[in-house]
Amino acid sequence: MPSGPDDIAKAMASLRRALESRIRHDDRVERARAARPVRSGTLAAYDMAALARRLRPMLEYDGRGWRVLAAEIGVTSPDLSRVMAGQDIAVQKVFAICDWAGLDARRFYRAPTGAPPPRKRPRPAFKAPREKFHGKSTETAGADTCSTA
Repeated sequence: MPSGPDDIAKAMASLRRALESRIRHDDRVERARAARPVRSGTLAAYDMAALARRLRPMLEYDGRGWRVLAAEIGVTSPDLSRVMAGQDIAVQKVFAICDWAGLDARRFYRAPTGAPPPRKRPRPAFKAPREKFHGKSTETAGADTCSTA
């Protein structure tokens, strides 16, 4: 059991190395599974199992309970439980969890079977037409003929 600041620092460094090792392992597993679709069909989905693999070490390392973390994230504890079980949850909750964890939610998105590839650049936003200046301004017309009396 750690007794001094040096022992605590060593224990924390050991935990950090274990967490980083687990994340590297999960990344390798995730890359191997990324090539195959999550489910067959025509529906888009999120790979909740991959999200759970990335999230589990973070939640364990934090050490607080799921209710406390869920309240901090902005979801319910059953939502976290569903993610850890690989079950689907609402997309806004996926974004909230990914934002809290510092993950890119798009990384876990799986396009539907037969979907066209994503666009390279998004469509430009609508721009209001510019007002063109035609001719003289009404503010300056006749300004040179005005006299002050």
